[in-house]
Amino acid sequence: MTAPPLPQAPQAPVLDVPPERDVRRAADAVRLIVSGAVLVATVLLAVATRTFARQVQHGLITAVAALPVGLRDVLVAVVQIAAVLGPLAAVVVVVRRRRSDALLRVLPAAALGALLAGALVHTVLTHSRPAEWPAVLTDHRALLPVGWPSAVYLASCASAAVTAGPWLSRRWRRAVWQSVAGSVVLSAAAAAVLPMDGVAALAIGGVAASIVLLLGGAPPDRPGPRAVADALVACGLPITVLHEVPASDQRDSEGIRYLAETAEGRNSVRVLGREDHNRDLFHRMWRRLLLTEPGDLAIEPLAAAEHELVMLVAAGHTGARVVEPVTAFPVAGGGAMLVTDDDSRERLLFSDATASSSGSDNSADSDDAALTDAWRSVAHLQQHRIAHRALTPDHILVARDGSTRLEAFARARLDASPTQLGTDLAVLLATSGARIGPERAVACALAGLGPDRLATVLPYLQTLALIGSPARPAVAEHDRAAAQAARAAAKHRTLRAGGGPSLLRDLSGAVREACHVEEPKKAHLARLTWKKALALVGALLVIHLILPQLANAGTATAALKTADWWWVLAAVPIVLLSQVFSAFLQAGTIPERLPFPPNVLVQFASSFLNRITPNNVGGMALNLRFLQKAGVETGSATAAVGLQSVAGALASAIVSVTFFAWTGQRHSGVHLGMPSGHWLLPAVCAVLVAAGLLGLTGPGRRFVHDKVWHFLKAAGQTVAAVATSPTRLTEIAGGALGLPLIQISALAICLHAFGVHIPLGQVGAVYMASRIVASATPTPGGLGALEAALITGMTALGAAAGPVTSAVLVYRLISFWLNIPVGAVALQIVQRRGYV
Repeated sequence: MTAPPLPQAPQAPVLDVPPERDVRRAADAVRLIVSGAVLVATVLLAVATRTFARQVQHGLITAVAALPVGLRDVLVAVVQIAAVLGPLAAVVVVVRRRRSDALLRVLPAAALGALLAGALVHTVLTHSRPAEWPAVLTDHRALLPVGWPSAVYLASCASAAVTAGPWLSRRWRRAVWQSVAGSVVLSAAAAAVLPMDGVAALAIGGVAASIVLLLGGAPPDRPGPRAVADALVACGLPITVLHEVPASDQRDSEGIRYLAETAEGRNSVRVLGREDHNRDLFHRMWRRLLLTEPGDLAIEPLAAAEHELVMLVAAGHTGARVVEPVTAFPVAGGGAMLVTDDDSRERLLFSDATASSSGSDNSADSDDAALTDAWRSVAHLQQHRIAHRALTPDHILVARDGSTRLEAFARARLDASPTQLGTDLAVLLATSGARIGPERAVACALAGLGPDRLATVLPYLQTLALIGSPARPAVAEHDRAAAQAARAAAKHRTLRAGGGPSLLRDLSGAVREACHVEEPKKAHLARLTWKKALALVGALLVIHLILPQLANAGTATAALKTADWWWVLAAVPIVLLSQVFSAFLQAGTIPERLPFPPNVLVQFASSFLNRITPNNVGGMALNLRFLQKAGVETGSATAAVGLQSVAGALASAIVSVTFFAWTGQRHSGVHLGMPSGHWLLPAVCAVLVAAGLLGLTGPGRRFVHDKVWHFLKAAGQTVAAVATSPTRLTEIAGGALGLPLIQISALAICLHAFGVHIPLGQVGAVYMASRIVASATPTPGGLGALEAALITGMTALGAAAGPVTSAVLVYRLISFWLNIPVGAVALQIVQRRGYV
C-alpha cells in the first residue's frame, strides 16, 4: 500500500517588479516648509528684536553661570562625546549596509548645512548675541577645545542625520536624531551654544537635508513588493505572479498599483503608504487654505483603503457601474492595500483618442459613446448624493463592448453638498473638454445627465473648482496651446482685453446653449478673496506705516495754507499721467497690439496694488494676469513683465546719469546712503549652486525640460519679436523714460508751489538718488524712506527745511495717496469687466 502524497507547500509568488528607484518624497517637502518657516522666524526674531533677543539670551547665560562648575564641565563633555559618536555611528551603519547612494547624499547635505550655518551664524545672528557670552566659555573644561561643537558643526550633523534617515531603520533613525537634538539642547544648557544659534542649526539641518533629498531622491516610504505579496496571501488570495504596473500608468498621490494573477483571474492592487498620506497633506492644506468647503479627509492608509472599499460598495448599489471591490487589508510597514477585480479587456477612456475635437472616426465615436455611458453612472451618483471628488477620464475604464466602470473612490463622500456634487461635474467636463473639445464634451454630458442636471454645473465652471485635481493643469495647457496657435496664425493680431482662449468660458457657453438657460451667478468657493487680502494688508499698512506719518499732519496742514494752489493743482494731472506712460511701456513689451483704454485702467489698478505690496509685486502680478486673460501665452506674458522691469531699471540708470552729470560736483555736500551690496556675492553663489544642482541631477534636468524649457522658449520668442519692431522699441523707450521724468516734473512743480526754487537738474538728481535709497526698503512705494531722502537731499542743496518738508509731503500726497482711491475704483472695474 502506497502512502498518500504529502501536501506540497505553496510556492512563493513570482515578483515581476522593476528595481527600487529613488523618488522625491512628500515628507521631505513638508520638512523643508516647516524647517524653512522655523529658520525664517528665528532670523526675523534676531533681526527685528535684537535688544529683546540679547536680553533673553543674557538671562539664560546668567542662569548657566550660576550652575556648579563641575556640572557644566560634565554637560560639555557629554555633548562633545555625543557629537562625535552620533555621526560616526550613522556613517558606520550606512557603510556596513553598502549604501553608497546614501553617502552621496549625506556628504553634500552636511557640506550644505555647514555652508548655510556659517553664512547665517556669522552674519545675522551675531547681532543678537550678548556681549557676556565669550566670558562664560572661558570657565569650561572639556575634552576638546572650548566652544566645540559649534553651531556650524551641529547644523552639519543635523543635515547628515536627516539625510541618512530614509536608509536607516526607524530605531536607528530615532537614535541618531535624538543624539543630534540632545547635543543641541545640552550645548545650550551649558552655554556652549546660544539658544537661537541652536534652533537655527536644527532648522538649517532640516532645510539642507530636504533640499538634497528632493533633488537627489530617496527610497519611497511605502511597503515593498514582497510585503504586498505576503499580505495578499495572508488575506486569502493565493497569487502566482505579482506585476507592478508600468510607471507611465501609475497615478500621482494614488499609491503604487500592482496586478496580481491568481488561478481564478486577475486582481488590481493599489498599495498605500505613509508617503501617500504625506503627499495628500499638501492637497488638503492647499484646498483648506483657498476653499470655503474643501471636504477633504485626513485618514491613515488602512482607514483610507477601508473607506474606499465602503464607497465602492455604496456607489455600486446606486446603479452606477464601478469596479468590483474584493478586500482591504493592512500591509507590513505601515501601509494598506485595496484589491479590486481587474478585467484585462478594459482600457482607459481616451487612451486611443486624439486630442483633436474634430475627429469623426470610429475611435472618436466609441469614445463619445463610452463618455456618455460614464455620465450615466455619474447621474446615478448625483441622484444619491455621492461625490466622487476625483472624477477624471483617468478613472474611467472602458470594456470592449463600450460599457464603462468608475474607479478611485478614495476621496468620495456620502451625503455630499451641492458644491461637492457640482465640482464633480465641473472636473469631468473640463478634463474631457480638454481632450475632445467643448462641443463634444458637452454633447456627451447632455446625453448622459439630461439638461436639468447638466445646468447645475454652470456655477462651478471656474478655476477654483478645479484646484487640487488634474483638471486645472489640463485646462491651463489647453488654453496655452490655443494661445500659441493663435499667435502663430496671426503674429500681428490685435488682442481683446479678457478675450483670450478660455476652455471654461467655452464650456459654459456650450452648456447654456445646450440647456437653454441664462448664465447663473458663480458659486462662492474662495476662502481668501482679493477684498479680504487687501483689507488685511490695508490694516497692517495703517498700523505700521500710515499712523507714524500722522506726526507730520500739522506741518502738512500749515503748508497747505501757504501753498500756491494753482501750482499744486497743476501737479495732479501730471502725476496721474504716469499711468499712461506705464501703459505705453506694457504695450511695447508684447508683439501683439494691446487695447489702450483697458491697459490704462489696469495700470491704475496696478498702482493701487503697488501701494500695499512691497517691490511692486501686486502690480506685476495683475499685469501678468491681464496679459494672460487677453490671450498672451504664460511664458510670453512673464517675459513681457520682466522686460518692463528691465526697461524701467535701464531708464532709471540713464535718467540718473543724465541728471547727475547735469548737476555736476557743485553740491558735493549731498550724501545719500546707498544700499549695501554685501549680499550680492552670496546671492550669485546661491544661483550658481542651484543651476549646478538642476543641471547635474536627473530630477533637476527633468524639471528644466518639462517645466522650464517651454516657458523660456516662449519668452525668447517674445523678446526677439519685440527687439525687431521699431514701434515696440519706441513705446518701451517712451514709457520707461517718461515714468521718472513725469515724477521729477511733478516734484519740481510742488517745490515751486511752496516757494522752493531749485534748478530742475538738481531736483532730478536728488529724486533719482532718493529712489535708489528707497528701493532698499521693504515698504510699499518706499513709503517713509523716499520722503526722508528727498527732504535730506533738498535741504543739503541749501533750501529751507520747512518749505521743503511741506512740498515733499504734498507731492507724496498726490503721487502716492491719491492713487489709492483712484486705483481701487479701477481694480473694481477691471475685475467686473473680466480683464483680470
